[in-house]
Amino acid sequence: MGKTFPTLLLVFSIQCAPQTSWQDQALSLRPANSDSLADAVLDNLESRAADSLERITHASTPEEASELRADLQSRLWESLGLGQFPWPPDRKARTVGVNQGEGYRIEKLVYQTLPDTLVPAHLYLPARVARPAPSIIFYPGHWLPDSKARPNFQAFCINMARLGFVVLSFDPFGQGERGISWRDHRRTSALLVGVSQQGFAVYETRCAIEYLLSRKEVDSRRIGITGASGGGYNSWMVAALDDRISVAVPVVGTSDFLEQVRVCRPLDWYKANEHCHFVPNLIRYANNHELLAAVAPKPLLIIAASEDQSFPVGGVRNVFAYGKSLYRAFGKETGIGFFEDSSTGHGYQKKKREAAYGWFLKWMMNRGDGAPYPEPETEPLPWDSPELSCFPGAENQPAGPGMVRLVKERAQDLPSEGPPASLDQVFGALPLAPATSIKLQETEVQRLEVSTESGLLIPGFLHSLSDPEGLLLVVDDRGKEASLHDPLVNQAVAKGWAVCGIDPRGIGELSVEEMGWVSAVSLLLGENFVWRQAWDIRIVLDALLRTDQFEGIPVVLYGRGDNASLAATYVLAQYAQLADSPLTSFVLRDCFLSYRHYIDRPDSMQRSFTLWSEHEDPGEILDREIPFHYFAFGALRSFDIPDLLASADIGGTIVDPINGDWEPLPLEIAEKMLPENLSVISDSALEAVASSW
Repeated sequence: MGKTFPTLLLVFSIQCAPQTSWQDQALSLRPANSDSLADAVLDNLESRAADSLERITHASTPEEASELRADLQSRLWESLGLGQFPWPPDRKARTVGVNQGEGYRIEKLVYQTLPDTLVPAHLYLPARVARPAPSIIFYPGHWLPDSKARPNFQAFCINMARLGFVVLSFDPFGQGERGISWRDHRRTSALLVGVSQQGFAVYETRCAIEYLLSRKEVDSRRIGITGASGGGYNSWMVAALDDRISVAVPVVGTSDFLEQVRVCRPLDWYKANEHCHFVPNLIRYANNHELLAAVAPKPLLIIAASEDQSFPVGGVRNVFAYGKSLYRAFGKETGIGFFEDSSTGHGYQKKKREAAYGWFLKWMMNRGDGAPYPEPETEPLPWDSPELSCFPGAENQPAGPGMVRLVKERAQDLPSEGPPASLDQVFGALPLAPATSIKLQETEVQRLEVSTESGLLIPGFLHSLSDPEGLLLVVDDRGKEASLHDPLVNQAVAKGWAVCGIDPRGIGELSVEEMGWVSAVSLLLGENFVWRQAWDIRIVLDALLRTDQFEGIPVVLYGRGDNASLAATYVLAQYAQLADSPLTSFVLRDCFLSYRHYIDRPDSMQRSFTLWSEHEDPGEILDREIPFHYFAFGALRSFDIPDLLASADIGGTIVDPINGDWEPLPLEIAEKMLPENLSVISDSALEAVASSW
């Protein structure tokens, strides 16, 4: 980013055989195997993630850590979207039952985080609490059916209560009594109003802290946090952000972020089924090291497994080695610990629990030396025991309606102020434009491969006769070859126009299977993938227009499909920022006309609230989701798609727009949404479009 790099433009041509149509010639130019081009899309993104993380300077002194803490907390607050949540929460907490155990009891609770969004929770209390006791927030990871009632988690909470701690464990959204639903772990619509999925997690954890502080049994100066996997990650986030946490024990939730990015690439980050790790812009300013520096010098124990696919232990050891050095600088070297479990893998099994017991005892009760404390024989209840249920009739209740209601309210409250002076603030900064040059061949059809970023070639075909009347640049969700017989393309050719079809990253030849990973890493970089697709289109067009053949002629941009049309809209916006657009008109077909349609989806959104049983597949897509990479973090806080179209200040045509349920949007509604210089038609009227050029 911000660097110049060698650019490359390769042009391939064939001589036209009289009996072969130009479309057949264009088809014959595509290589039999273009996997290397598609791999470059992933390589480019991974390389930029590595560059970003490598530029972060870790704090090495107490003074640097203190300065970092303030900056990190401010940035995390924005990346999580915590300012969008109501505070203080109107908890309306009530106790709905009590389970008596040997040396402890469980108060079954129900309280509210968002309006009409109820949280079932278990408060584990010692049999007797003579004075305010230390307390622990236990955040379950992504174990969907059992969640807070998972036997391993029950065992931790039971034994901590027997040791004199108060422990609060609750079901996060989409799991336990609030699930099963992967949808509630990927409410991508929230991104548009500046709320990330981890924002929901941190907000609800802070609500849990508020509840603890309301209890007379709790010592407000001694609050710890722990959890496994996503719960370990949440422990890092909350401990770094909330100064009320005094001791943290993240379990199998620590990683070097770059190592995790690389490990999750071939896994497509588990199809991006849960988004709690995808914090917008995070890897621009923080690795796990920075979360550690924000926690320091509070007592911190990192617990890992020797074999853990998503959290490789090598990276965890590196994070700990950094932490040990930093704590030494604080004069608190004993305040950080590391426990590696070689007997079991991902989870919160017995050896991990014993390590946590010993650490909490030392730093919150001044008992022992922090070494693992042996766990006595413990018999938790089966996770689906009715006596563990908090909701009436043991009926699960989805969290989704309350989460989406918050998003809709925030979207309604946000005025459309128009695009900011620099859209990079929303979509991510673009590199410097490469100075590409093209030497066109004297043939009717040729293949292009244009370098738009280092290592990334954008393939295309160009059909052109000498002295063309204009240039039509086409991007099609189905791939550039699918546009060869498009009626608008044929009309342009009949009028003597040149036609260039290209596949920006993620489309056609450059389509990739790992779009979950691509979208996640883009978000972590504070980028929008479609904005980068628009960059590819713009750079190819700029390169063409530098040639004598296309200088000074009319140029029309044609995007067909919901992805291509959104990318084409962003091309218009990029040129508007430059105040020098070469475009004379544009056509968008089968497109969305508003980000709000990603939220207002009456049929699809209602279906997304459906819960699964543990015997069904929670990963199946229920709600025909809008693709993850379409969502731009915080976009609706200042503008919508019609604002971007208006910024182009040129005429254009919208063909067969769609709504958030993937249904045709009535043309009369579409017309009211758009600037007056744009027309809306059905595809039956498409023939008249080219005649107006």
